[in-house]
Amino acid sequence: MPCRQLGRSGPEVSVLGLGCASYWAHPHFPEPEARAVLASALEAGITIYDTGASYGNGLAERRLGRFLRELDVEVDNLVIATKAGTVRDNRGRLTKDFRPRSVVDQLEDSLRRLKLERVGLLQLHGPEVSDLSDELCSTLEKLRTAGKVERLGINGFSPVIEHAIGQAPFDVVMPFLSVVEPANTVLAQRAAEAGQGVLAAGPLARMSFRPPLGNWLTRRAGLWYLARALYNGPGAFLRARRIGRALTHPGWTPAQLAMAWTLEQPGITAAIFGTTRPKHVQELAKTANHPLPEQVRQNLTPNT
Repeated sequence: MPCRQLGRSGPEVSVLGLGCASYWAHPHFPEPEARAVLASALEAGITIYDTGASYGNGLAERRLGRFLRELDVEVDNLVIATKAGTVRDNRGRLTKDFRPRSVVDQLEDSLRRLKLERVGLLQLHGPEVSDLSDELCSTLEKLRTAGKVERLGINGFSPVIEHAIGQAPFDVVMPFLSVVEPANTVLAQRAAEAGQGVLAAGPLARMSFRPPLGNWLTRRAGLWYLARALYNGPGAFLRARRIGRALTHPGWTPAQLAMAWTLEQPGITAAIFGTTRPKHVQELAKTANHPLPEQVRQNLTPNT
């Protein structure tokens, strides 16, 4: 598994990262299968694991922390990343809370669920620019000084990512970037030039470019991902399907081609993907060592 440096002063991390979120964190997804996905990622050499307090209402963090210990993993050799700011209220609804004191409390809860004394990366989860108060930024720095976090970052949409480029205290940014959503390639390059690590969120665009409809319609996890793929409306879904026609090459799966495209974008440190199948992890791990076929790159250029 190739590695790249996570920002100017960060550690080396694998170019693929596992997202411990989405259906992996759903109570209906069996624990043995979730554990098998994680074990497959570890075997493939993946060293960065991204989760968040809101995923599965804390279940994602609890699973990740427990599985790492059951598998007897030396966590100091990994970057465990979690997120704060997106939480669930007492009715189970997602809400935003970036109050400094709340962020501190959220991190403490995450550390307990993960069974860690510190995390390698704490990211603000979907903030608005207006949420980034001086008090919040100062609080984040204090968490670093206290040894609760090693690096700080932001996961969100383009406006807040653009605002965070080159700005303290953020060592890492995590924009959404894929062959279906290529607009943030410029922001990724600018962040890298400013010395920040760049994690690509959603590099497979929920497989909306080539959904395996037979699997999606016959599996509970498939229905989940189909619903997520349709979230942005039929127009975005149909555009993704058109792009999918370019994602064909002998010996490659569409997902491998989409991942290879993301990994070759300037400034990208690692691409964070989610899956419910160990085989999918193994397929994508093979991609990490191979450049995107030139013919596919040419076919994608008009679309991206």
